[in-house]
Amino acid sequence: MLSNRLQNKECLEAFCACTGVPVTLYYPDGSIWHEFLPEKKFCQFFGLYRRAGECASERLFSAQFSREMGEPYVFYCPLGLVHITVPLVIDGQYQGFVTAGPLEMGAFDDRLIERALSKNPDAAGSIVKIALFMGQMRQYTPTEIQNVSSLLYSAVLCNYKNWQDYESLNARHQRQLDMGVHIQKRKNAPATPAASALSCTELESQLGRLLQEGAEEQALTCLDELINELILVEGGNFDSCKLHFFELFFSLSRTALGNGVPLRTIIGEDFEWISGLNNVNTVEELSVWGTMVVSHFTGKVFAGRSQVSEIITQALAHISAHYMEKLTLRVLAAQLFVSEPYLSKLFRQELDTSFTDYLNRTRIEHSVDLMRHTELSLLEISGRVGFEDQSYFTKVFKRLIGKTPRQYKKQISEERGEGDRD
Repeated sequence: MLSNRLQNKECLEAFCACTGVPVTLYYPDGSIWHEFLPEKKFCQFFGLYRRAGECASERLFSAQFSREMGEPYVFYCPLGLVHITVPLVIDGQYQGFVTAGPLEMGAFDDRLIERALSKNPDAAGSIVKIALFMGQMRQYTPTEIQNVSSLLYSAVLCNYKNWQDYESLNARHQRQLDMGVHIQKRKNAPATPAASALSCTELESQLGRLLQEGAEEQALTCLDELINELILVEGGNFDSCKLHFFELFFSLSRTALGNGVPLRTIIGEDFEWISGLNNVNTVEELSVWGTMVVSHFTGKVFAGRSQVSEIITQALAHISAHYMEKLTLRVLAAQLFVSEPYLSKLFRQELDTSFTDYLNRTRIEHSVDLMRHTELSLLEISGRVGFEDQSYFTKVFKRLIGKTPRQYKKQISEERGEGDRD
């Protein structure tokens, strides 16, 4: 185990040399095993981070969270500075954790020194040195923080062979072979008068209209034509075909939501329809999933458009327009001139969900949309959809989607053949 740690030590030295970011290697109990660039730590002026207390508890919590997620965890220390934690797992055993930082994100807060001295009054005699040190600290953007996080993660894992990556590549190659066989069969099949002459965009539009009309049989026929057309247009790239269906599902969801259909009715418990599409790996499985979605939208979503009260209609419209803000049940109730308990009761009675769950699901749906259509970092996305705490965003996202935001965004990149950019 020690030799593996030493290998990580060499990789972390290289990381520090290239980035200038200080790094600390900890044992599982939180005691320091080794420090890199300690002279670049803002914490060097204070004894707090070496003692048991708030700082140590925050580090251990972040280490546990990153271990459970199996990925880097970005958090703020008690002074408000950014740290990045990565678990150290060797041969399946948790051996400690690595923390990079502290880093300053955005403009410097003049109250940083006040907060630091309030927690470390014995450092008052070094205030001039502290102020000079702050003036030399680099300020990072959210995107740069994410890039440092990814680089640290790579530095920790570079010593271990990750066979899962090779298995993933092999699975993708096999899917492409399957698509090639499907295309060949499609080309060799005799032409029929029923063959569609519509484009993919026209077929997607037609499918959406048929679903809203409840024409299930016609929608199933349109679905088959759409799958076949996508396979030809995308040249057998199965991942690109899946992307079309992701976007179609979200488009239909927004239409249904605008018609007053409860979000839980549309997306299912814990985003089960999206999770199902995530697990689709063959043309046949895509066809089965599409058939079930057609039945879902015609038989339950659009057919079940309930007549909700005017208050809930206004509430949904307000959430749709202000989900990215600091929105609470109290704020919404005041906006609608009703009491909190009454509004909460209406959410339960008419939408079969709580205000908080509805708001979180709305925010997560929009975060998924941003991941698919923008190059924003996860930190920027979590803030843009209304989450003030990125760790809470990660928890809610994993509970609803079944993957962490980083895992989901990596999957999107792999589907597009781009690799992980975040």
